[in-house]
Parts: sequence; structure tokens; C-alpha cells
Amino acid sequence: MGWFFDETINEWLQNAIPWSEWPFKIITFFGDPIIYIVLLAMAFWTYKKKDAIIAIYVLLTTSFLNFFLKVLIKKPRPAISDNMIKVEGFSTPSGHAQSSTTMYGWIMFHFKKIWLYIVIPILILLICISRVFLGVHFIGDVIIGFLIGVAVLAALYFSIPLLINWMDKWPNWVKIIVGEGYGLAVFFITFFTGLFVEWPPGDAENSAKIVAALMIFPVFFWFEARYIKMDNNNLKWYSKLLRIITGLAFLSGVYFGLSALFDLFATTNYALDYLYDFIRYTIVYSVIGLLMPVLFKKIKFFTHKKEQTIVEDEVAIV
Repeated sequence: MGWFFDETINEWLQNAIPWSEWPFKIITFFGDPIIYIVLLAMAFWTYKKKDAIIAIYVLLTTSFLNFFLKVLIKKPRPAISDNMIKVEGFSTPSGHAQSSTTMYGWIMFHFKKIWLYIVIPILILLICISRVFLGVHFIGDVIIGFLIGVAVLAALYFSIPLLINWMDKWPNWVKIIVGEGYGLAVFFITFFTGLFVEWPPGDAENSAKIVAALMIFPVFFWFEARYIKMDNNNLKWYSKLLRIITGLAFLSGVYFGLSALFDLFATTNYALDYLYDFIRYTIVYSVIGLLMPVLFKKIKFFTHKKEQTIVEDEVAIV
């Protein structure tokens, strides 16, 4: 089993298919967290909000588990000379392999389309291979990540419907407290561990990113449902398209603008950097959960509805 965490497989792949560097750089991007953020934001703005929120918590759960396992195992990434992309953080299990298996698998089982049952397994496989080819993971990392992703997907797919039915009976304030409790638990587990363990910068940012989402989304989603009430039902195609274009433009501007701004304040102080990342992602998530819903609610061309044909029953007169 020496090959499981050996750089030989990485080097063999790079030598066997040297022309694959750019295709794999594109493919690996589909396993990046920003892709899931974009997909889930689009779903929240144009699809069923409840289903989008559930998918967001699926992503947060598998992301936290991956992060926790990485900092527990603390295995460095491959040390081969030809790492084709720059990646920070620990190696095992592969976050791309685990998250893509969980998230794309969740999408596949949610929509239950034949073409998805073909395309998504191929996409997950290619993402896993890309991490090995690009030299940022051992083959063992992606196998473990894939298996954990399958386990998380199965556990959540069968347990979430039961949990939702149970939680639907709770008052809103209880749901918010439980959501905040989940976020606080993750914060205590991750932040205080980081005070005593030297993490790579990428893992510290991942912790703040997850905690920010868990802490603010319960309040944001409640506030949106109670006061903003963005209507996604029966939208015309161009209203959906305009929501996506406008939302992604705002999101991209805020995300990259804040990244550049907070890079100016980067320090070697773990607690300060954690706070900066927490604030940065809180603002990004507020664009998704509050700012864009207000905009889509207030401006009419974002809410044009399909015409509904009402068929009247014919009454026979005798």
C-alpha cells in the first residue's frame, strides 16, 4: 500500500498525459468552493428557497467535517517539484474529492435526471484525478475524500427529510437558536484549536468561512422569509437570467474587492486574520442572503411572472 501516499502516481500521471495540464486545471475548478457558493446562490435567487437552504447546510456540514479531519490528521501535501497549482492547507482527505462527491451527488439525487446520473459521476471522477495529476494530493487523499463524501451524502440524504419534518414543528426562535448553536459549536472546535495548533493559512480561512456561514445564515434566512419575502415562484426565464447576471456581478465585485482590501490588512496574528476572514465572508454572505433578495423584490423586471392559463369548466345547459 506504499503507493497510497506516494508521489509516484502523481509523477506517472504527469508523464503519461503531459498535454492534460490545462484541461485538468479547468476541471479541478469545478470542485472549488467558489463554484458551490455560486451554484447555491443562484438556486436561492431563482429556485425553491427551502431546497437551496438545505443544500447550503449540506455543503457546510461536509466542509466542516473535511476541515476537522484535515487538521486532525495534519498530513502535508505531496512534495513533488512540479505542483502545477498553488494550494495551501493540509492534504488528507481531499476537500475537492469529498465536497464534489457530496454536493454534486446531492444535486444528482435531488433532480433525478438520467443525464445527471451519467454526467455527475464522470465529473466527480475527473475532479479526483485532476487533484492527483496537478500534484496537490496523493491518490490516497482523493480515495479517502471520495469515500467520506459518499458516506456523508448517504447519511444526509436519508436523515435530512426526517430532520426537516421534525424541525417544521418548531417555532422560528428555536430554529434560530439551534442554528446558532451549531455555528458556535463549530467555532469553539475550530477557532480555539487554532490557537494552539499551527495551521496553514488556507485552513484558517476555511474555518472562518464555515463559521461565518453557520453563524449568520440562520438569522439572514429567517429575516428574508419574514420581512423581505423574495418570490421565486413562476418566474419568466428572463427574470431568472437577470437575477443570475445581476447577482453574480454584485457577488463577484464584493468577493474580489474585499479580498484585495483585506489583503492590505493581512497579519501573522492568527486571531486577527480569523476575524478579518469572518468579517469578509459575513459581508459576502449578506449579499447572497439579504442584499440581492431586497433588490429582486423591489425592482419589477426581476419578478415578471409567467402567464397562467385558466381553463374554465364547461357547464352543460340542458
